[in-house]
Amino acid sequence: MSLIYTLLKPMLRAVKPKRAALSREEWVRQARKIQSRFHYEPPKIPGYDVREETVGDTRCVIFSKQSSKHRKAIAYYVGGGYIRYQLPNKKSIKHYIDETGCDMWIPFYPLFPDGTMLDAVEAAYEVHRRMIRTYEPKSIRLYGLSAGANIIVGLGKHIIQKDNELPMPGLIVAVSGCNMYIAEDSRKRMDLLDKTDVLFPGDQMKLFKPIFDPSGTLPRYIAGCAAEDDYTGFPRTVLVYGGDEVMSGEAPEFEKAFLRCGMTDYEIHIEPNTFHAYPAFTFTPEGRRGEMQTIKYLKGE
Repeated sequence: MSLIYTLLKPMLRAVKPKRAALSREEWVRQARKIQSRFHYEPPKIPGYDVREETVGDTRCVIFSKQSSKHRKAIAYYVGGGYIRYQLPNKKSIKHYIDETGCDMWIPFYPLFPDGTMLDAVEAAYEVHRRMIRTYEPKSIRLYGLSAGANIIVGLGKHIIQKDNELPMPGLIVAVSGCNMYIAEDSRKRMDLLDKTDVLFPGDQMKLFKPIFDPSGTLPRYIAGCAAEDDYTGFPRTVLVYGGDEVMSGEAPEFEKAFLRCGMTDYEIHIEPNTFHAYPAFTFTPEGRRGEMQTIKYLKGE
């Protein structure tokens, strides 16, 4: 455990009870405040091209190395709790592109409260439809953190629901994803992990449904339930969790589900003494190691 993480723990724990007490109305106010201030100007990186494309209503920022043959791509779905976009910095963008040889697409999917989780997955579906016009499906890697992890796993399930109208991508790497519907065994594991998780109170997990689906209109496969969802035909799938986060309590349920659906090419990695979506936080040693780790997965290693 790094010194930075050790020092941050007590400060993060101090605000944890406040997170657990937030109502849906407070989430809405927080989301609108953050989104009203948001503006993203893609960084200019010497030796790299950046362009933008709109797919439906979804803004996509696309980075690529100059002279690239544009044969492979990462669709990078960032986290942010569906209320913001936690975007990678310039150094990370270069790192992912240089190490994998991929173009990087960053889709700005619909956010709460104006967009639902289904809207986000449907937007990802159309982005995937657009990407397969440029890249072979097997050369597309989906990478998502936190909310972004939910979107890319949801996209795979959505492709199944659409009777495989679109081909699956070549790889899914999902970091710190979760579900709205939690099996009892997973809930027990999450309750035990509550004391180590510095970001997400276990009780807040119970609030995701009233916050994000108060009317109960989301399709159950979009809301997610590892114990019953269909993963038949998924490509190689890697799930990554921090060992200190409550979401890691779902890992055994995902493994049982993958086996139930006949998946053989999967990996579930739980990194000890690390926190939620740790590869995104590269100002910490845990985050820097996590970024290297996910790059290896994206390279197929």
